[in-house]
Amino acid sequence: MMTLKSSNSYIVAERINSDVNASVTYKTDLEQYGKPEHWCLPTAFGDCEDYALLKRKMLIDAGFDRDKIHLCTCFVGGAGHCVLLVETDRGNYILDNNQPEPVQPNFLSYKWDKIQKGDKWYELSF
Repeated sequence: MMTLKSSNSYIVAERINSDVNASVTYKTDLEQYGKPEHWCLPTAFGDCEDYALLKRKMLIDAGFDRDKIHLCTCFVGGAGHCVLLVETDRGNYILDNNQPEPVQPNFLSYKWDKIQKGDKWYELSF
């Protein structure tokens, strides 16, 4: 396991976002599993929450504290979406399978819904 220095946490998050986005091909749960929702770590294929779960696992493996990584749900054009919020040395960033680089939440035109902290979900707004 890599030891994470707080001064390079953004760079690590940026690399993980890029690596996962490049290595997973988007495919809905309905296409893969025949049901509307199935949360799991993706192998070759996955949907938005699968990307977020893999990014979370990789950040933890890279040395991020679990309490600095949060799943978030939102709406994009009326459709439900899941992303990952990560606290870095440069601030809070969203890791999203629709974005090539980490983005600060206030620069996204998403309608924010909930954030997971620990095993609980809370209302979210930015």
